[in-house]
Amino acid sequence: MEPNTIEESIKGLLEAIKESPEYLEFQKQSNILKKKPELKERVDTFRADNYKVQNECDSDNLFEVVEQMGKESAELRRHPEVNAYLDAELALCKMMQRICIQLGEGIDIDVPGM
Repeated sequence: MEPNTIEESIKGLLEAIKESPEYLEFQKQSNILKKKPELKERVDTFRADNYKVQNECDSDNLFEVVEQMGKESAELRRHPEVNAYLDAELALCKMMQRICIQLGEGIDIDVPGM
């Protein structure tokens, strides 16, 4: 196998992702939301906070943080453009997750404890 084969395959995969309905819908919804900069800023803050909660939050105040995030989510999702954007983002993330899982399952590597 030539060294460029993997790079070429990655480029092909990226092109396929960029042409997928999930990616195209995400781009469309992102552009719609960008037309409302203040709302986009709120959504981006919510998304960053959500990421932190999922990856860094200590268990002492987790319930309170999650409860506040739920309230903020409900408030933001009252805006149709936010709802459409977050749904499109979720669909794109799920597609990327499926790709990563399939790549991982397709490689025979012995990882202890798994």
